[in-house]
Amino acid sequence: MLTPVRYARGVLTALAAGALALAGTQAAVADGGVKCPPGTQVCDITAEDPGEPGDDGSGGGTGGGSGGGRKCHRENGQEIPCYVPGLGFWNESCYWTLLDPQPPADDFIIWGNHKPDEGDIYHPTNCPDFPYKGAGTFVPRDTFFPNGTIGKDAGPTPAELAERAVAQMTLKGADIGIAPEQGRTGLVGLPVWMWNKQHPNTTGPQARTVTAGAVSVTATAKVSKVVWNMGDGSSVTCTKPGEPYQASYGKRESPDCGHVYRHTSRGEAGNKFKVTATSTWTIHWEGGGESGDLTETRESATTVAIGELQVVG
Repeated sequence: MLTPVRYARGVLTALAAGALALAGTQAAVADGGVKCPPGTQVCDITAEDPGEPGDDGSGGGTGGGSGGGRKCHRENGQEIPCYVPGLGFWNESCYWTLLDPQPPADDFIIWGNHKPDEGDIYHPTNCPDFPYKGAGTFVPRDTFFPNGTIGKDAGPTPAELAERAVAQMTLKGADIGIAPEQGRTGLVGLPVWMWNKQHPNTTGPQARTVTAGAVSVTATAKVSKVVWNMGDGSSVTCTKPGEPYQASYGKRESPDCGHVYRHTSRGEAGNKFKVTATSTWTIHWEGGGESGDLTETRESATTVAIGELQVVG
């Protein structure tokens, strides 16, 4: 756990059963088995599963979920939620929530030598382990935390946020363009052109940012290759979308994504070759001090008729 920087402290006014009671704290029954009696800042924490991060004012976003693989623990080793709705995020021996509104920037008693763009002031809502080691007889008060400290142990990991970002994307298979087109017949020995019609949903790039607590992750996806199964037992790997065919190209071969059939499609289903395009989406993500790469594949298909030139003697 991170140790906060404290500036405003008061004298301990009540200490019973190793826990601090502060007047004015509202009664609450939080999710996950956390019960807070009226008029106390000490709650009975019995939950073991990390809670779902919500909007405590520290930043919006589309994050949420079960808390991934991160765990928080009390000093006695008990596993507790890293986030509890109504109480905030666990750090050191307390739950903290963003103070709203923030104190004036010139309030030296609260901010000390820090500036608002360096972090935020948080309010302790529940301190079940107070007084914790090194706290002496001081009451935890509104406290400055540097950017990225509160909430970093709650909620999903950066890798899990990256997966959520990918889930929000629309990643499709190739929007196939092929020459000869449907309704026409190509010839054995003549070039066939293939291309993926460019669109963010079929070629990329696409980018999504997901935020949970103090962690934001941005994922960017683009198609790195399309593998074309031509239906005649051969395949073609294209690392570019492919040049669309134009009639003015005549019998020229495709510069980046093409194929030449060596026999007709007679005898195939419908007397056509089934052409399958498998797109590989490569996704790079960064955030929360981490980075990584993911891959997704999508498939689409079409058909092409191939005949042979009949020579009349």
